[in-house]
Amino acid sequence: MVSLANTNRAVGVIPPSAGGSLKRKQIDTFGSDDLPSSQVKRRRVTFDPEVDVHILSDPNEKSLELVGEEVRRALERHAGNDNFSYDEIRHLLTLKPTDSDAPLTGLLHKYVIALANNVPFLNHKCSGLVHAIIDCSWIARNEQFVQSYRHLLASLLSVHPGFTSSVFTMLVDMFVELPSPALRQQDDPAIQRTRLQSRVHDTLRYLLRQIPLTSTYLNSILASTHPFPTDTTKAHIQYIKNILQVSGYCRALKGEILSIIMDNLVKIDAQIQVDMEDLEDGIEDQLVDDAAKDVDDEEEENFSDDESVSSVESLDAEDRRLKELKESVAKLDAIMDLLFSHYDPIFARGDLDEVDDTFENLLSQFASIILKTYRSRHTQFLLFHFSQLSPELTERFAGCCSQLAFDKSVPHIERVTAAAYLASFIARGAHVSRPVVRDVFDLLCHHLEALRQSQEPNCKGPDVRRYGTYYAIAQALLYTFCFRWRDLIVTSDDSDLTDEDVLYHEGDFFWHNDVKEILRRNIFSKLNPLKICAPTIVAQFARMAHHLRFLYVFPLIETNKRIRLARSVGSAAGYLDGVAARETALTMKKGEEAFLLDAYFPFDPYVLPRSKRWLERDYVQWKPIPGMEPVGGGEDEDGEEDTEEEDEGDDGHESESEKGGVVRTGVVDEDDDVDDDDDGSDASF
Repeated sequence: MVSLANTNRAVGVIPPSAGGSLKRKQIDTFGSDDLPSSQVKRRRVTFDPEVDVHILSDPNEKSLELVGEEVRRALERHAGNDNFSYDEIRHLLTLKPTDSDAPLTGLLHKYVIALANNVPFLNHKCSGLVHAIIDCSWIARNEQFVQSYRHLLASLLSVHPGFTSSVFTMLVDMFVELPSPALRQQDDPAIQRTRLQSRVHDTLRYLLRQIPLTSTYLNSILASTHPFPTDTTKAHIQYIKNILQVSGYCRALKGEILSIIMDNLVKIDAQIQVDMEDLEDGIEDQLVDDAAKDVDDEEEENFSDDESVSSVESLDAEDRRLKELKESVAKLDAIMDLLFSHYDPIFARGDLDEVDDTFENLLSQFASIILKTYRSRHTQFLLFHFSQLSPELTERFAGCCSQLAFDKSVPHIERVTAAAYLASFIARGAHVSRPVVRDVFDLLCHHLEALRQSQEPNCKGPDVRRYGTYYAIAQALLYTFCFRWRDLIVTSDDSDLTDEDVLYHEGDFFWHNDVKEILRRNIFSKLNPLKICAPTIVAQFARMAHHLRFLYVFPLIETNKRIRLARSVGSAAGYLDGVAARETALTMKKGEEAFLLDAYFPFDPYVLPRSKRWLERDYVQWKPIPGMEPVGGGEDEDGEEDTEEEDEGDDGHESESEKGGVVRTGVVDEDDDVDDDDDGSDASF
């Protein structure tokens, strides 16, 4: 503080002014009562020794009024192309709090308030200053600053909505990478990282509430900002947690947000299946085992993504590929576990409206995303689990699959896939009741018989490309029979069959409705579904149907070995879409596999180690029929050895009874070059 004015002159003495009169003036020196009022007032302002005038040496002491005037004049001058003051303010906002010349938060707070008061002037010509406002380090400052900054953003978007995308992108980017709590000034209190995340959501919620129409911008930003499939597990988990929180307070975008998550999840899931195709079965087992060990050692927020780049680069190409694949499996597992945890409380609370809305969203994601994704392996288990929580939800999911499977307006490949989903759900769902199993089996039989009646008159032989939907339904029935045959047997009191009932039953069983006759007519029709359906499923069905005295189809299987599909021009079995087909290089390499139905059943055993806990009681495990000889160990009733040989599951070592799936066996003629190592119905990954 510097005093600019002080005097020791006697009160009442006025020095002569230069050029004035030489005549002595008589002035009363005993008081100032008679002095002219103007003279007394001038003396008090100019010479009062009690008055101090300060020179500001610290810019942080600027008053709010002074800062407001500075901002107003800077914007006015900028409009006239004088940018000096404008650039100074813009530079002030771009400084990090830890920079040596950065202003204290108290001073910057005044600039934020002043800018909020001048929002109408922040037009497109001031875009540089606006982006400096948006990109400034605000998140870790004191609460008063954050509230004023939030108000500034709301005012800005109300007057200039063109900046909405930039503001929302800034906020959503923090879902992926949150700024450090250390980015604060010395006049800011310390703050926890969790509080920083809350501030992001508080700001986004405030903007959506103040300007509801801005939600239309948010959906595309959330989709484009989502981490790539190759990004770390930690990045994916952090981002998904944040946008799930957004779906809680932005109800208008809930469906879109859940679809964004599902769409990216199936991409990871499908890519894993592609990467697994060339691996040996033993390596697949090792990847799953390693992932299971990692689950035991790591906490949810401490994923193993922190290894140095150099350690990865030191690996050879094959080891690097296996390491990346293992990380992808762990990533998929963590995301699935997170989604199970997100949906579970919703269904547990039992709010009917909320449950209905949530399940409808899941069904929509299934129809529009999961069903369209080739060989999705684990994502669909969200539907498998939550649709079994009540009989109503079970029927809704089964109804959704049925509608997609039989709707002619749906693309053919999706109808085939929907039939596989329906059969796999009915076969594997532990909480799917006997009435539902029978109803679905009746429905499949009805459609199979209707297709046979319409297609058999013009049929010249089995052809998957021409009658794909028919064979998909037939395979669904065979697969369902292998798992739920007990539910298709009718007892006098409609009680569950015990092992003793099966072992000591004399004569034929009484089967539900006319399913036995319908399957017999179709199996022995010219469409010949046992030739086209996956050999693994056909072989298992043949053994079980024979043991249960349901149907005897081994002679037909032997006959089918001598049928070649699309091997010669004009042959009875060589018609593709009505035109006789020649073999291509691809079909010659793959043998008849190219002309058989894919053995894909999407609810085969779930192997992800972290998230499989959600499905422990949902799953029908494979149980051999009491009294039936193990595969490859018995004789048929003609006294000949069974031709089926036990094959390993896709995981390389588990048998049919160990994995809970249909055994991967095939009946192949000795001179047939069919590659019997297909994907199987119990595929891992």
